Amino acid sequence: MAKNGVLVREIDILLIARRIRFLGIAIFVGIFLIYILGLFVSGSYINKDLGIFNLMSLIVVAVLCFPTFFIKRIFLKKVNSKNFMKSYFNAHLIPFAMCDLGGLFCITTNLFVNQNIIYATIGLIVSLAFLVINFPKFNDYEKLNL
Repeated sequence: MAKNGVLVREIDILLIARRIRFLGIAIFVGIFLIYILGLFVSGSYINKDLGIFNLMSLIVVAVLCFPTFFIKRIFLKKVNSKNFMKSYFNAHLIPFAMCDLGGLFCITTNLFVNQNIIYATIGLIVSLAFLVINFPKFNDYEKLNL
């Protein structure tokens, strides 16, 4: 009977991991599409007075994306058998939201407010890299306190 409980838990983690991956891929595609659309209109919105926002947006994407790996670890430590479904999903959802916010802020600021393709590309790469880093791993099951 204990073996069935372990098997059920592994199936639960597999199903939740698929949902999380699907959500991550949707966010990934959304950020990338906004970047591509921003490249088409970036030449028409040049405002030299707001150039300071370019560097600030790059700092914001770094501040929001870099701690997501550690935030995910902190939330994964709180997962147990009673709150598994909700806590495991939230452990990935919050870092995804932070990477999404940082990436979209950097891309929209650098492409729609002022034309700075280099900073927008750096923001895109940083946010997408940390989004992929925060995807569920196959060895998460061994690390959980179940």
